[in-house]
Amino acid sequence: MAPQKQSRRPEALPAAAPSAVGLPPWLRHGLRTAGHLTLDALAVAAAYRLAFWARFEWEWLVAHIPLSGGSVGWGNYQGLLYAAVPIWLLLLRSNRVYSASYMSASDRFLQIAKAAALGTLTTLAAAFLYERLAYSRVMLAGVFPIGVGLLCASQTLALWLDDWLAGLEAARPVLLVGGGSVAGVLKERILARHPGAQVRETVQLGGEAEFDALLDETNWYEVIVLRTRDAHERILAAAEACDARGIRFALVPDLLEIRMGEVQMDHHLGIPAYRIKHASLTRANFLAKRLFDVIFSALLLAATAPLWILICVLIKLDSPGPILFTQKRYGFKRQVFDAFKFRTMVVDAEASIGAVKGLNDQKGAFFKSKSDPRVTRAGKWLRRFSLDEFPQFLNVMRGDMSVVGPRPLALTTGEVEALESEFGATAKKRMNILPGITGLWQVSGRSDVSSEQRFALDLYYIEHWSLGLDLEIIIKTPAVMAFGKGAY
Repeated sequence: MAPQKQSRRPEALPAAAPSAVGLPPWLRHGLRTAGHLTLDALAVAAAYRLAFWARFEWEWLVAHIPLSGGSVGWGNYQGLLYAAVPIWLLLLRSNRVYSASYMSASDRFLQIAKAAALGTLTTLAAAFLYERLAYSRVMLAGVFPIGVGLLCASQTLALWLDDWLAGLEAARPVLLVGGGSVAGVLKERILARHPGAQVRETVQLGGEAEFDALLDETNWYEVIVLRTRDAHERILAAAEACDARGIRFALVPDLLEIRMGEVQMDHHLGIPAYRIKHASLTRANFLAKRLFDVIFSALLLAATAPLWILICVLIKLDSPGPILFTQKRYGFKRQVFDAFKFRTMVVDAEASIGAVKGLNDQKGAFFKSKSDPRVTRAGKWLRRFSLDEFPQFLNVMRGDMSVVGPRPLALTTGEVEALESEFGATAKKRMNILPGITGLWQVSGRSDVSSEQRFALDLYYIEHWSLGLDLEIIIKTPAVMAFGKGAY
């Protein structure tokens, strides 16, 4: 949302409609929580029951993994549920499955899988420690995959019920004071959680009498002050006016407009303060991402070996020159490494880049041309389906790159200098993480995305990284490769 023109009076606002008769917010919250707990408890109990059936009653499994003891009844295992169900629910709660308001489907899946793994390990550990319980380890291990599937289904159903309840909620209106991009994000999130809520906006607080009249106009739920030129004394007076009427008051400082997604509350000084967090990954997150990269790359390289052989033959038959193209690129913290690609251009193509600069289809720092004469016939097909990037999985194994991340910038094309000229010191943040083979902008339009949009998406990825986001991007990548949109 673009900043609005400042004025000394609040802008004209449409009259607020009376609040609809419906569920009060506290009742919706209570029903949502009860729905989550009930459905998840049933899912966990069903997972144990299905695992018992599979181990002791499924003839195919019993034939392949014979029972070590005699046949037992479900009654011997039913008592497990009195301990297992509460433990699983506590683990789900500790993994923010119930409290996170904005969680992607992939992140939710990972948190469910994490809670299910810990719940399974807990019961397995108990079975090993207390031999007298004589529980089947195979059966207890089988709870994990069944539990993940059933919990995903129960969570989906609970979220669907919450969406239905949202339509019945008597949501009170919210007033946004100021503007800018943060206002747009807040408005989107408020409406996502409370579809029936009114979100009204004004440029400034205005005079005390005018603001008091605005507060008395309707039954506001919250006033959120964003960008405003009002003096601190005026903002404090507005907060007091809201408090006197039982209206929630929140202040989003201008700092969040500049570094959104990077600001954390810090209490170590004894008073609340804002701290700018580093954009690079913490050690634990870096190790988790690195472990995933190595395992995923090794499996993919082994599975695609026949395709590699076919591509190598096509490149050699199409044009003279080496199969692989090596280019110096910037990596983590501006470290230089050799990036590998299947050759898609004629030999010494970089030496003639000056002659094709005028064919650039991109505005800004990146060079991409749909009619680049240096691209070979085989290279056009390799680029269309992004098969030329496959050798970069070798870079991932070497530790130069990650599977997901911002694309590594070349030394000789001037992309780094152009980015720093266009975006200033913020451009350096792009190298606070390992560069990747695929990324957020690649699954958002590839080369059809403008330079500004690419940079914004790269920063968003760095500031909001999670294994769930990586998984979501990886899942979307094959479809983008298959359709070839924006690839050239």
